[in-house]
Amino acid sequence: MLCERLQVEIYRDREIAGAAGAAIAADEIRSMLARNGEASVIFASAVSQDSFLAALRAHGDIEWNRVTVFHLDEYAGMSPDHPASFRRYLRERLLDHVPLRAFHQLNGEAKDLQMECKRYRALLHEAQPGLVALGIGENGHLAFIDPHSCNFNDPEDVRVVDLDDVCRLQQVHDGGFTRMEDVPRLALSLTVPLFLRIPRALVFVSGDKKATAVKAALEGPVSETCPASALRHHPNAKMFLDQAAASALNSDRF
Repeated sequence: MLCERLQVEIYRDREIAGAAGAAIAADEIRSMLARNGEASVIFASAVSQDSFLAALRAHGDIEWNRVTVFHLDEYAGMSPDHPASFRRYLRERLLDHVPLRAFHQLNGEAKDLQMECKRYRALLHEAQPGLVALGIGENGHLAFIDPHSCNFNDPEDVRVVDLDDVCRLQQVHDGGFTRMEDVPRLALSLTVPLFLRIPRALVFVSGDKKATAVKAALEGPVSETCPASALRHHPNAKMFLDQAAASALNSDRF
């Protein structure tokens, strides 16, 4: 079904949703390789991506040695070996399993975070990724762009952001931290305008804790108060929901 330009599909559980999205992502990567000889992809790092990444790495015919990977975000001041590091997440769920051409990492430990954003912007500009995998936060965020820091006309592709308390509490819900006090307050994040420029976007959302954000993203106004609502204007995006994440939606419409 369509929500403005955004395709929305609801599945029985996250495993089926992830497998459906992985089949599309695999086709997109193969098409990029056939067309350009190489491919660049941006991956999210969250519990909502587990089933998708497991299913994607099971597509054994993808020539990963011609694929360059970026990620969405990283905590400021965090080592890549920290249990909650998003770089570590991607290594464990995907990168340790496939022979990538390259993995470009946001360095959360950079002494100058603004220069790190500038460095990463240049890499993204050069690579021109053709596919991005996303999730939605409990506050409707995309990557670490929380409502208070969202700008649909943001001139920057990568920026330093401060995380709101809803976002930080979600990191506890997701199991990355035992207490909200342990969650960093600053992070590096790709921005909403960048996501809207990526030719293909796949969005995975699961669990009842995301139901309110999904409802706001799909049934509320397109507004910076819910960054994920911008996906309704993406030219080629599909959202994969499990039944729990879709539970607050208007049943007559969805």
